[in-house]
Amino acid sequence: MSSQSQQYQISEIQQDRRKLFLDWADGHRSTFHYIWLRDNCYCSACGDPRHGEKRFRIIDVPLDIEPLSVHWDSGNTLEILWKSDSHKSIYHASWLRQHCYSATEREHRQYRPILWDSQIVTNLPQIAYEEVKTGDAGRLQLLEYLRDYGICFLRNVPPNKGELESFAQSFGPLLETNYGRIFEIVVDPEESQNSVANSQIDLIPHTDDAYQYAPPGIIFFHCLMANNDGSGQSTFVDGFRIAEVLRQENREVFDLLCRYEVSFRKHYRDRIDMRFSRPVFCLDSSGHLQQVRISNLFPAPLDLPEEIIEPFYAAYGKLMQLYTDPRYYLKQGLQPGDLVMFDNHRILHGRTAIARQNQRRHLRYCSVERDYFHSQWRLLQTNLSFQG
Repeated sequence: MSSQSQQYQISEIQQDRRKLFLDWADGHRSTFHYIWLRDNCYCSACGDPRHGEKRFRIIDVPLDIEPLSVHWDSGNTLEILWKSDSHKSIYHASWLRQHCYSATEREHRQYRPILWDSQIVTNLPQIAYEEVKTGDAGRLQLLEYLRDYGICFLRNVPPNKGELESFAQSFGPLLETNYGRIFEIVVDPEESQNSVANSQIDLIPHTDDAYQYAPPGIIFFHCLMANNDGSGQSTFVDGFRIAEVLRQENREVFDLLCRYEVSFRKHYRDRIDMRFSRPVFCLDSSGHLQQVRISNLFPAPLDLPEEIIEPFYAAYGKLMQLYTDPRYYLKQGLQPGDLVMFDNHRILHGRTAIARQNQRRHLRYCSVERDYFHSQWRLLQTNLSFQG
């Protein structure tokens, strides 16, 4: 018997008035509340098991629901007949184990990003464009780099207009932004009034469009032309790494940046006035990082309790010291044929100044919501595992 089969084998069942206890062949014990089990019945009467649509309403059964009978077949299938309405629910052991909500199993399922600093330059997450275009294995590798590192470089991408749109749309619909679906990043004094990306100045690492309720998700930069004097190099910082450094070294600063909101605003004449406030670090209920939002390019005046203003500025100063420290950022001179993709909710990006006499650099920009990447990663992982 395989180790996975052992893991998903039920060896014993015990009950009390509110819960069911499953002992597994590998020694683990799961606790399932009856109300949770009833809520997660996806038989044809309760929903559509093909895609998870639920028709059952939790208000249709009492919160203290109990089973009339509980049976399991060879340790692989659990069958419950409910006392309230004699409804029968069937659960496969593998599904139950995958959704066990014990502390150890929830911790085991927890996503753990690979944090990085400037040393990532010696082992970049990168892949040849042809590998991604011609096979699911290459595409899955790209998605795993994005999931784990928040960034991936693609090499040997044809430096032609239209290539970016075609590739990005294979993941999901392109987002419509203030700059359109595709944004041409070139030095243009007139356009620099609309976007600092078209200026020559040094751009400090930042989250794109932090002033929006929902900033862009996965960002694509495709290089068509590059400067030949080394100016205009792209810079990237792992915002999750910065957050964890602060959490470990200065918990008070970290907590301030998690609790209080920073205000952002972008306004230009009578064309646009966007404002939003959010803490620098957003955590889930277990304290794990979900999002980093940092932008010194479009700040608005802080709107905080007066006794918090000075402590917050001190905390924000420590934050900026970290994300502008060369120890933590990756500097890359993108060349024609390079395409970089990164998670804008984690990775900060910037650019070194561009010399006035050298204005060749041309990047094309677009973005796609993060949901589409996570969806493709799950589907490809499942499909390739099944094929294997």
